[in-house]
Amino acid sequence: MYQDRNNRIDRDDWRTIIASILFSKTAVAPFAIAPFLIGGYIDHLGLSTAQASQTLSVEIFALAISNALAFFWISRAACRVWAQRLLFTLIALNISCIYTPGFEVLLVQRALVGAAEGSLLALGFGLLGNTRRPNRNFGLYFAVSLSVGAINIQILPLFLDTAGVTGLFINLSLYAVISLAGSVWAQKVSISEVNLTEEDAKRATTTSAGINFPLLPLGFLLLANYVYFIGQGGVWSFLERLGLQQQLELTGIANALAISLFAGVAGGFTASWLDLKLGRIIPLLLAIAFAVASIFILWWTQGVVAFTLAACLFNYGNNLGHPYVLGFAAKIDKSARLTVLSGALHTGGQATGPLVAGMLVVSPDFTNVLWLGLGAFLMTVVLFVPVAVLARK
Repeated sequence: MYQDRNNRIDRDDWRTIIASILFSKTAVAPFAIAPFLIGGYIDHLGLSTAQASQTLSVEIFALAISNALAFFWISRAACRVWAQRLLFTLIALNISCIYTPGFEVLLVQRALVGAAEGSLLALGFGLLGNTRRPNRNFGLYFAVSLSVGAINIQILPLFLDTAGVTGLFINLSLYAVISLAGSVWAQKVSISEVNLTEEDAKRATTTSAGINFPLLPLGFLLLANYVYFIGQGGVWSFLERLGLQQQLELTGIANALAISLFAGVAGGFTASWLDLKLGRIIPLLLAIAFAVASIFILWWTQGVVAFTLAACLFNYGNNLGHPYVLGFAAKIDKSARLTVLSGALHTGGQATGPLVAGMLVVSPDFTNVLWLGLGAFLMTVVLFVPVAVLARK
């Protein structure tokens, strides 16, 4: 039952979940269009490959740092008020990027955008992680996020052809406008004041003093989170360039990436449906197997059909795995602080991925990006599986 919105609130009410999804999607909107942002920076602003990857990485690093700092305030912030302030800030900053005079100023502008996005993501992930079924709700978030992204990415070539990068900045501003309209469904109170069960209240009290989980395995879990998203962010950000390397048409690449986002939707819904029926280890291993298979397809085959299949496997696998990595953190700590920290490492990994990939690229050959993804995904298995086994004991 939906309770007094000025005091306490049912954390599993559908309106709360929708608001949380809107906040989270707006915060990570640049990820979905990252291949086109990098392409737009290169083709329309005249930046080098290194400068374009730096611009994207600076934004995501700022997002990750801001997200990590939310660890200290997330349990006390009035959710609706802070979300609305951050959304107004995002609209203003994205519009200001249209008038950027050069590379250095753009770096500062995108860093400020990233800082606002990081705080907004903390609110969204904190609310989702505090629900009674975080694996399911994170799965729903990824499914909805990718559905919107798939529809949006279909029209991005039109934005680029008619308005260049300006169209992309307007596109990102529209996410914030829509999220602002949905912010009225967010709770006014802080996450710590949400209507918890007696069992969860005890767990939140315990974790406020210290997270009740062995320190070394916890470090492995957080590192696995970071490494996983280095692979995801590095490969995804350069998929457009990998397609162009195969001499595919930009329209064909856009269609392939849009279709792949719908495959990602299926991955998110699969995670939401599975929940914990198979535990966490098996779904994550399957997710990484799909991602690795996509890398081998990109290595050994060419053509738009093979490229589309590889992109679909990549996004299906990654969005099947995401909810289990984040849901594990929510299981360990119901105060939302560890979920927020995991979210920071998530975004930090996605920032590191394009940066490292940009350093590894020897233009016009982008295949070193695939080596980065392969290494990161295999390292995730080594780090995550022992921790998940320990948690079952």
